[in-house]
Amino acid sequence: MDSESFNITSSRNRLFISVVIGLTIVLVTVLHFLTPVDQIVWHEVYQRLYYIPIIVAALLFGLRGGLGASLFTTVVYFPHIFLHWQHSDFDYSINQYAEIVIFNLVGGIMGALGDRLRKARERAERNAEQKRQAYDELQTTFQQLLQAEKLTSLGELAAGIVHEVRNPLASIKGAIEILEDEIEPDSPRREFAELAVKEIERLDKLVGEFLRFARPARLSIQKNNLNTIVESVILLLENQAASNGVTIERDLDENLPDISLDAEQIRQVLLNLSINSLQAVETGGKISFCTSFQGDACFIEIADTGNGIKEELLPKIFDPFITTKEKGVGLGLSIAHKIITSHGGALEAKNSASGAVFKVSLPLNADIP
Repeated sequence: MDSESFNITSSRNRLFISVVIGLTIVLVTVLHFLTPVDQIVWHEVYQRLYYIPIIVAALLFGLRGGLGASLFTTVVYFPHIFLHWQHSDFDYSINQYAEIVIFNLVGGIMGALGDRLRKARERAERNAEQKRQAYDELQTTFQQLLQAEKLTSLGELAAGIVHEVRNPLASIKGAIEILEDEIEPDSPRREFAELAVKEIERLDKLVGEFLRFARPARLSIQKNNLNTIVESVILLLENQAASNGVTIERDLDENLPDISLDAEQIRQVLLNLSINSLQAVETGGKISFCTSFQGDACFIEIADTGNGIKEELLPKIFDPFITTKEKGVGLGLSIAHKIITSHGGALEAKNSASGAVFKVSLPLNADIP
């Protein structure tokens, strides 16, 4: 329920309660008029019944509610005193006038108390909401720190592995290529040599992924427009998407401000995310790109109509080596996450009703080293 609907519903409830309180006061007054004046005990009971709607109004609506109910009681009860007691029992009528004063004192005191209770309740609700937000922020910060610790540890490990593996790979590849030249073109052994070269190239590519993860290129920060970067990614993606029968949709905010970032690295992130989406979408599906800004941040959302991300993978989707691809390394999303955090932004993944959604948040004025 949105705030406008809630306000309408709340207003209707307040009106209903006010009507019930007013009718209760009128009903008690009617009982006064219908009861003979010689049955003083019943009149005493009816006088005490007035306090119930007055106190209820004061506690629910505060000072204005309490005084409103007590003044309304004064207006409807005064004719009964004047007509029935003023002339027949003047001393008793004085007592009833004093009772009216007490009605208003109770309405005012209980109304002030009701206001203080309402303010205390509102403060408690605000404090509870602030504590909930602080807890959510603490959880988010904890997860980010945990992720950063994982990435830092793996980065240090990867940097050492790269230096130990890459040079021997280059030597092995060169040796196999020399041996390949001595093998007859129609020899069955040549196929094994070509296979070995391909596997070495695949290992070299894997080692390159580790290197980019461990020591990403230094940021080259310039003012850029995210829409331009998104359009360049779509241009690279649309031919493959068309051949797969996948539609690309765009909803780009034309008023998007320029932002300081490394265009090549952000393009790498968006291309990585969009390729993942393209691989997840079947023929006839679609991938949508949306840009927007709010406050001091710009946002890019890439959504697809694939099968989404498995719920058990969502909390660790940006961890290294997490992949659902048969030949995947599981570093692409980790590298993307590292690039975005180095820009002072955030990368989130979630499932929607139609598929997966990746959301990139970038601050307009990030303090980037």
